[in-house]
Amino acid sequence: MFRSPLLLTVLAGFFLLLLGCAQSQQSLGEAYVAPASLNVRSQLSQKSNSVVMLKHGDAVAIIDTLRRMVKVRTTSGFEGWVDSRELLSREQMQQLRHEREVQARLPSEGAATAFEMLNIHIAPSRGAAAFTQIPEGGPVTILGRQIAPKIAAPVKSSLLYPEKPAAPARRSRKEVAARQSFRLPPKPKPPKAPENWQELSTERIDGEQQPKAVAPPVPEQKSKPVVMEDWTLVRTQANETGWVLSRNLLMSIPDEVAQYAEGKRITSFFDLGQVNDAQKGVKHHWLWTTLSETLPYDFDSWRVFLWNGRRHRYETSYRQRDLEGYFPVHVDPAEAGKTRTFQLVTKDRDGKLRKRSYTFDGTLVRLTGTEDYSRTTAPSAASALNEKALQPKTPHPNWVRRQWTSWKHRLFGGS
Repeated sequence: MFRSPLLLTVLAGFFLLLLGCAQSQQSLGEAYVAPASLNVRSQLSQKSNSVVMLKHGDAVAIIDTLRRMVKVRTTSGFEGWVDSRELLSREQMQQLRHEREVQARLPSEGAATAFEMLNIHIAPSRGAAAFTQIPEGGPVTILGRQIAPKIAAPVKSSLLYPEKPAAPARRSRKEVAARQSFRLPPKPKPPKAPENWQELSTERIDGEQQPKAVAPPVPEQKSKPVVMEDWTLVRTQANETGWVLSRNLLMSIPDEVAQYAEGKRITSFFDLGQVNDAQKGVKHHWLWTTLSETLPYDFDSWRVFLWNGRRHRYETSYRQRDLEGYFPVHVDPAEAGKTRTFQLVTKDRDGKLRKRSYTFDGTLVRLTGTEDYSRTTAPSAASALNEKALQPKTPHPNWVRRQWTSWKHRLFGGS
């Protein structure tokens, strides 16, 4: 127990000084949580306790950095360490929000369900953060598609505090003395070339000089082809948009029509009207687009199915193959007493995109017009925090601040 009031005052002042130094730590930047959930840990170790659980889109302030790891402060005042790859910068979050506003207004290209629980990513990449999930059998709306490499190129991490180059290993005095005392003899001079070196460099066959055969060139090793994956842009029932792997989706078109896909993948489908069959009940006419391979465009063929009421089966009314088509495929709403109309965008041999309009009267498909079309694509959102934007604005924490953080954690269990 302290008896001197002066000593107590000095200790209290020193404690408040340390507390003020720790709390005056300035923010290096602002970031947002990318995955669906993120654990903020009190220390850098994975075995350390979790301070708080953050959700996708939560804002945090960055107060310290150590290589790829960053120390953040939440809006509630909690502090802890997270991986910078799980964060988005302010610019990336604004871009992501803008893209979602645009995607929410995109027209539907059909409906699908998930085979199993499926992650929705913020960008068409396996390395992009998954911010929510689709339950098994959950319905989604198809908005678009894109291909991306299965294995993305490794991201070069830029160290916020670059490490100093490793110093060469120091040799002992005995090794230095031994190296200085031992010297190799000088290399001998190379021998001179013979005077008839030109004659020796050729071969003589039947008294004639023949040049030596030149070795065939070594073939260059071809790099392995990049494996591409097909991604689909979807919208959930909660009006959330994101990217999923296309192979995990099942298009919600009747099996009576889907059986004619011939191994191709159905990329979009639309209802072109219904017909009443006395034996089979209500049936629908369908328009679909399909793709045979993982290609950079959206479909390479399209087809119109009509229901034949006399034969009680689906038949092909119109079909086009071997083309380069792009979304959106637009089908005008049905109006009483009028034929259905729809438009498709394809690329011609001259390399220009053109939108073609068709009509369907329940039996035949007719081309009614062609016009030029310009297609604009929005860039994909970045999938990780740009560490270069987090260059420190204040000096790295000194010894006193690091010691205070360690004491505070031991005494109060804080970060």
